[in-house]
Amino acid sequence: MFCTNCGQKLPDESRFCTSCGAQLGSSPVAQANTGYVNSEPIHNGNFSIKQEEGNNRSCVSELGAVKVYEYKRDLSTNPLSAMFAYYASEMNIRKRQVWIELKDDSYRLQAGAMQMMVGNIAVKSDVKDAGDFLGKMVKSVVNNESAVKPLYSGSGTLILEPTYKHIILVNPNDWDGGIVVEDGMYLASSGDITIDMQSRANFSSAILGGEGLFNTKLVGDGVAVLESSIPYDELMEITLEDSIARIDGPYAVAWSGSLQFTVEKVNNSIISSVATGEGVVNVYRGTGKILVAPIDDLGEQKAIENTTSSNANSDSQSASKAGTALKLINNFLDD
Repeated sequence: MFCTNCGQKLPDESRFCTSCGAQLGSSPVAQANTGYVNSEPIHNGNFSIKQEEGNNRSCVSELGAVKVYEYKRDLSTNPLSAMFAYYASEMNIRKRQVWIELKDDSYRLQAGAMQMMVGNIAVKSDVKDAGDFLGKMVKSVVNNESAVKPLYSGSGTLILEPTYKHIILVNPNDWDGGIVVEDGMYLASSGDITIDMQSRANFSSAILGGEGLFNTKLVGDGVAVLESSIPYDELMEITLEDSIARIDGPYAVAWSGSLQFTVEKVNNSIISSVATGEGVVNVYRGTGKILVAPIDDLGEQKAIENTTSSNANSDSQSASKAGTALKLINNFLDD
């Protein structure tokens, strides 16, 4: 027999590997599929939900009535997708799911986010009239979120659609003036949190920065559920006390509503700003906090594309230029 961990050849009756010490006869996947840590049903009023919580599924964060579960491996796979599922798990690309326990309270969700609800839960839209709907439609265009965010009220369990994005739980009351988030991050919030819009300090900020004029602003004491393409471990929290932070590019994912947000040149001279290679930057003034992603996957993707276009396709670019030159010469001779 051979060790399933390191491949060392061993006697058939071996129970442990003499090379790496691994226990034989079981694999991590098998353990994850059978090991129970907490299999007691979740009781909530007149119903219960039994969901295995073991080595493969665990609660990774919790705030108030909200729990975030993470699946370490995608066991619902097949031989064709097994390799992708394995390497995705190794790189922390994992399915995550939000569970919300309602107890005579309410939560507002992004439209289409609900997967199932169990218990005595009523659903209603947050649209008051035609004018209100039109206003929400306009807001949805500028912040990449759904126009209608239905309100779920009562007692029961809300289970949201699984996602590969990272889930961040925050209390807007912990941020000065509430929390302002980047477009598309809002997923859910407790019913006592007000969802509003915050505009840039001036119109030129949106034009210079190449971004929208509005962002979603959450105010109140409760739980806000945010989706982020960057894990919380990689986010950097900057605290300002009557100070200034200048950030190049869209690396700030959230900030305090009390901060004044503008887009400005690096310095007063346009020529000097261009010479530095920076041009314009996002500027945050005042007292509050900023969540910054120092590592951005979009930036890496752009770098890969630039490398590919400048190196891998250099021959084709040269051939294209040569072909254009020949066409110009032929046209000149024809004339």
